Amino acid sequence: MQSTTYFYAAFLVQIVTISGFIPWWVKGRLLTMMQNHPPADYPKLYPVSHDRMQNVLQLFAGFNALVLVIGLAMLAHLYWGSQTDLLGWDNQGGLTVYFLLQCTPFWYLGMKGVKHHQMMRVLNTNPRRSAPLQPRRLGDRISLSWRMMIAISLMAYIATVIYMAQNPFPGFAGYWNILFVLGLNAFFAVLMYFQLQGRKTDPHLSHHDRLQQQHLICQLLLLGWVLANLFLTINMWLAKLDMRDWNLVVQSLYFTLIALIMSQSNVQEPNDYSVYQTAPH
Repeated sequence: MQSTTYFYAAFLVQIVTISGFIPWWVKGRLLTMMQNHPPADYPKLYPVSHDRMQNVLQLFAGFNALVLVIGLAMLAHLYWGSQTDLLGWDNQGGLTVYFLLQCTPFWYLGMKGVKHHQMMRVLNTNPRRSAPLQPRRLGDRISLSWRMMIAISLMAYIATVIYMAQNPFPGFAGYWNILFVLGLNAFFAVLMYFQLQGRKTDPHLSHHDRLQQQHLICQLLLLGWVLANLFLTINMWLAKLDMRDWNLVVQSLYFTLIALIMSQSNVQEPNDYSVYQTAPH
């Protein structure tokens, strides 16, 4: 009963944080940026009209509000209704499906951001192109401390799998778990690689701001990388100790934490806005 109460609380925090607080914060930061840098003074920042950009943010907010209501309805039905599982399904699966639904408005905003930058590139009439000569390698962005944390969290999971293989519990997938986590770690490494090697999406972004952007996103990916390994390790130990109900609490809090971390990339602003002016002022 205690784990169930904590699950309800964690799920409520997940609903309100991801579909309420974060969208309000992201929308507010972007609207403030647009207010402080109007089209008349920063025309290169607006490959589409100011009103169209505001409409995108309104749709983003409305979609999140709908997802928020759906989440609250799911929680109310679970708490007061006769149903014992989210969506009439397994709670863990229901949590994952709802989290993916919560991510959908952010994917929409991200796709609009990519298209926005593509239009910037199409409208960019400056024939000059520049590229820094400094090397961009994973080792340049991943400090020794981060590499150690990744290695320790990965080895902790692998050691857990080896132990569980000698002392299995119902539902344990054996050494296939190691293959899965190696694939997950490779996925994070590929994301890091493309973040460093890919061209900047905003053609006007200054070199300094591009480095700042890369640094932030790499730090967020590294933190998410370590947390993913730790989350999988904790989940396996909870299953071994027959505390699967607490898995739901950990999973919901993990989703909330990951959303808070990744939302940082949605509100990053450049330091040099002069690049969006027609001419230096």
